[in-house]
Amino acid sequence: MDSEQAGQARWVKIDLNAIADNVAAVKRLLDPGIKLLAVVKADGYGHGLVPVARTAIMRGADMLGVTHPEDGVRLRQAGIAAPVLIFRPLLPGEEETVVEWGLIPSISSLAQAQRLSAAAVQNGRQIPVHLEIETGMERTGFTPEILLSNLDRLLNLPGLLLEGIYTHFAAAASDTSFTRRQYQFFDNLVQEIQGRGVRIPLRHVCNSAAALLYPELHLEMVRVGNLLYGQLPAGIRKSSLPDWLQLKDPWSFWTRVVHLKQVQRGDTVGYGRTRRLRSNTVLAVLPLGYSEGFGLDVLPRPAGWIDLLKVLAKTAGSFLGLPLGIQHVSINGRTAPVLGRISMELSCVDVGKIPGVGVGTPVRLPGRRTAIRASVPRVYVTGDVAEDTIDSNRNCLSEASPE
Repeated sequence: MDSEQAGQARWVKIDLNAIADNVAAVKRLLDPGIKLLAVVKADGYGHGLVPVARTAIMRGADMLGVTHPEDGVRLRQAGIAAPVLIFRPLLPGEEETVVEWGLIPSISSLAQAQRLSAAAVQNGRQIPVHLEIETGMERTGFTPEILLSNLDRLLNLPGLLLEGIYTHFAAAASDTSFTRRQYQFFDNLVQEIQGRGVRIPLRHVCNSAAALLYPELHLEMVRVGNLLYGQLPAGIRKSSLPDWLQLKDPWSFWTRVVHLKQVQRGDTVGYGRTRRLRSNTVLAVLPLGYSEGFGLDVLPRPAGWIDLLKVLAKTAGSFLGLPLGIQHVSINGRTAPVLGRISMELSCVDVGKIPGVGVGTPVRLPGRRTAIRASVPRVYVTGDVAEDTIDSNRNCLSEASPE
């Protein structure tokens, strides 16, 4: 099925071959024997949890990583048997789910470990766990002092088997000194644990940015998300990549023109009359808006004066109707500015200078991948041929992020 002929009003097109090629490229970064954990949290960064997970495993990923236990359950229900690491601490009562579905929890407290061990013993099992260490992210994980004070009790819990230990870098691409300090805290702790005769098969500290910048810290495993989806982590420039590392973008967001309207100079467009036209033009109406995720983004908190100036310039540009502050879409290979406010389910763009636009013309949209509404159909393709169209709330195809 060709997505351009499917008659859909809006869809996300995802090229699984591109994801497969990106997985293979990341594998080339790693020395033989180093494992790859493919991060598929947030519905595979908006690309679809199950299709991405299948593709990653088929192309050599050794483990999968998600934030929530329910995502691990979805993978198991789809028939994916690969190891799945749960990143966040478990709430009381979620231990049964982890044990039942054979997921690997991250441990951040003794109380959580005790609940988990009790659930495993009750089910006649011993489950692998990874200890998360807090070294500077200030989010989740044991501090080194608390872990060492509770280590004997943790290791003696009968339902748990220590498989791994990890930490999370807070600023791998922007603060080398802090990143090195985090690793030193982590390494000192690991050496002290190993000095007590404890075997830890998997140490992992590198996210996507660190995997690129600190190859000496790959250890036994790396956790990679952004690179699998053709995205460079914030702070990484393409010029810093090896020449052979050519990432492919597998994701595109599409809609169609549903209405065309001749508008005159001086007319105002949309709610609040925020955009007054400076010339006669043609307005194209698109059948989607912020409820589908179009125009939504994370509110930036400037990291410094330069970032602050960029945010202010963009905001001022939007207020004045300048190109710097306006969203644009792509139609027939040309860019078209959004006119007025993006509404809940309709948006308007200026196509007065673009030839060949009619009702039904496809339009490519910008969008934050993890913000696009789950009800927007995903069209999975191999090469240029669409294999299937699904709603991401349903089961996915059987064939197929600073992580």
